[in-house]
Amino acid sequence: MITNKDARIEYDVFRNNLKYYRKQLHWSQEDLAEQSDLSTSYIKQIESGKEFKNISLTTLLKLSKALGVSINTLFQKEKK
Repeated sequence: MITNKDARIEYDVFRNNLKYYRKQLHWSQEDLAEQSDLSTSYIKQIESGKEFKNISLTTLLKLSKALGVSINTLFQKEKK
């Protein structure tokens, strides 16, 4: 069974990786929003972690494609 704590831990890994890979490309949040066809405010909400977001598979696909990494990579706890 997945608890809210487990979900929050995975979400934090995801949002930190999202920010990491965005910065590896030297992109602003606005750049990522444009490349993924999402709003800048949505990217900011995800990365800030202030509000837990339920993210759809479509959104994960858009973000992973824009960043050039797999969805799995966005959830890996250790970056290589």
